Amino acid sequence: MWVVLVLLLGTGAGVAAAAWRCRAALRELHRVERLATGREFDLGRIELACLAGVLAELTLVEMYEDGRLVASRSGDVTVTEAAAAAGDGPGAGDGFEAVAVRWLGPTRTGDVGELRRAVDWSPEAKALRKRLAAQGLADDEELVERAREAGGRMPAVLVAVAAAGVAALVWTLVQHENWLVPLTAFPPLFAAALWINHTSWPLTRSATGLGARVLAAALASERWKHGRAAVAVRGLAALPEDHDLRICQAAARARVAARFQAAAPTRSHDHDGGVGACGGGCGGGCGGGL
Repeated sequence: MWVVLVLLLGTGAGVAAAAWRCRAALRELHRVERLATGREFDLGRIELACLAGVLAELTLVEMYEDGRLVASRSGDVTVTEAAAAAGDGPGAGDGFEAVAVRWLGPTRTGDVGELRRAVDWSPEAKALRKRLAAQGLADDEELVERAREAGGRMPAVLVAVAAAGVAALVWTLVQHENWLVPLTAFPPLFAAALWINHTSWPLTRSATGLGARVLAAALASERWKHGRAAVAVRGLAALPEDHDLRICQAAARARVAARFQAAAPTRSHDHDGGVGACGGGCGGGCGGGL
């Protein structure tokens, strides 16, 4: 029976250690948010757009309305000569216009969807998210990754608990000992590990709960319901459906979907052909070629 007790104690200690690591990572992730609860925030367009996940869309609208960007119905956008000349300067939108100009390069033209991703994941955007994270409004990306790493170990803990439970049960049956001990002791441990695995993953979000409340307050305010202010909290959805940028975005998405559909039959044909050639010709043609 001592073998069963060792397995039980070791497994329990492992589950407890895993639970502590997961909870510690999540507490650290949410600590700044808890400390910031109750504070008042007066955010500008750029900060709200970052919380709403429409930072690139706001940048595009500002460039378009100021005459520094042209949107085509094919899904491409082009910066004007004035914007290209100022590409190395500070630019509008705290430098995000300069990011767009640099990404488009000498041709000054590119896919609007790819440009949006380039702006949203630029070092400047990451620095802005880090500043918002320090205020408790956005999740710190490093702490999110740390929490995910802690949660990522839980499947291994589940396997270990199951293996230890099976080993203990087999041991008691072979040794003709009381098999009810592992049968009653290990299922609660496995259930605990399963619950920890279910609750240890951080939510996928661009804003914390506090940041979401700040964003919701902006959405309900008259101050953020018109013009560029509305774009800062709603993105391109705040523009009329026939706006050049919305038409451009729809065309870019349709182009990507068409490319994917065109490539799918080709990939399937290549896969089938490769299997047929290998299955029927490796002994002759392939071998002879080598």
